[in-house]
Amino acid sequence: MKTIFENWRGYINESLLLKKGPNGWDQYANLVGTAYLSAPTYEQRAIPHFEAMIEYIDTMYKRVSSNVDIHMVDYHAYANAEELRQDVKKNKRMMVSTIDADHAVFDNMTNAKFRAIHDYLSHVTALKSRGTEFTLYGELQAYNVHLKTASPKAVPALFTEVVGQVTAYYANGEQFAEQKICLLDGFDYYNIGKVEGWDIINKELIKK
Repeated sequence: MKTIFENWRGYINESLLLKKGPNGWDQYANLVGTAYLSAPTYEQRAIPHFEAMIEYIDTMYKRVSSNVDIHMVDYHAYANAEELRQDVKKNKRMMVSTIDADHAVFDNMTNAKFRAIHDYLSHVTALKSRGTEFTLYGELQAYNVHLKTASPKAVPALFTEVVGQVTAYYANGEQFAEQKICLLDGFDYYNIGKVEGWDIINKELIKK
């Protein structure tokens, strides 16, 4: 696990399969987001995958908290990712919101710990410490970071938690969707951008 943690910065630089635009990431986001919105709220088959995330979260949180002073707060502390990065850079401190943390599998603290891991590995230290943004594309980039640090059993739940939730936000008119314990079938969890029934041509999704 130590080697993976020490080298996560390189993973985000892998080329993504699609390009920005209506037939690239926008189309992909619409497909995933629509699938999330129409998925059941709670699926028993998803539980073992979400439970597998807990060990990953506890391990990675210990490593992240050894690099930055994490403060749990009951408000959203940053308006954008740059404010977050500057707080870490100048103060070696990161605020993590504990609000809206209700989850059917994670307790509130586990959910908040995952937010801390996500923010630090993705929005602060990825892309050679340039970090990713609080945007659709930034969150899709962020998923690639998590993907290489999670166990295979946890990956289906990780896809729902990161890719599913952010794409549902945009598919839902930039409104946060209901927290769901579900699996999103038909999507390649490891090669983000690949969708069952669609081809990728010139980095765009084309319906078969």
